[in-house]
Amino acid sequence: MCAAREHRLTPEERRRNGFGTSTKFLFNPGESSVYPSSLPDFFPPIYRCTCKMEPFDLPTLDGLHLVPGLCEGVCLGAEALAGFPSLDTLPHTAQLGFHGVNVHGSESRNKSMVVHIQNPHENRKVEDIAQEMVGKRTFIGWPFLQEGLVTAVSDSMFKYEKLVVVPGTPAKVVSNPHFHQGLSHWKSKAERIESVYSKKCGVITGDVDVLVHVRPLKGA
Repeated sequence: MCAAREHRLTPEERRRNGFGTSTKFLFNPGESSVYPSSLPDFFPPIYRCTCKMEPFDLPTLDGLHLVPGLCEGVCLGAEALAGFPSLDTLPHTAQLGFHGVNVHGSESRNKSMVVHIQNPHENRKVEDIAQEMVGKRTFIGWPFLQEGLVTAVSDSMFKYEKLVVVPGTPAKVVSNPHFHQGLSHWKSKAERIESVYSKKCGVITGDVDVLVHVRPLKGA
């Protein structure tokens, strides 16, 4: 389409569309100047311009050569640094198909690679999961992981957290029923997680039956 309209351009417009020399802009603390507009009919000149322009030549390698590939010692996949996005952190399958993934506010009409998460805790008791996870560190926000501390685990009926029941004894995991309207609030959270991962990320989590409550790690 652009080539078909090339004949409509003036010689000056063709020159502006071509490749020119590289320019370096430097702050000039001295007397300001007026920078003329590059397109006077559309853009005004810049008054009190405190920059100066100089030709800029890209630096050469000075006899060095480009080494293709990754640097020595780079860790990938499950061995990558904590928090680095990876498909090695969760068991999954993937399939190319139409899913309507939301791209820039509208559903994609093309095929997407859809990831199906396999649940490693299928058919486990929620209390057993809570016993295993509460008080331990985990990573949230997959695939861009952030470290945090598990403070509780919940299902649609109860919230499981560690509490000191008898003073002087170790804390243990106890279950407490949700407060008034807690069930609808819990279901809303679970449905939102399913929806966001499905439509924003192309990730199928399946039914969310258990929520893990995590306090994100913050610090310098």
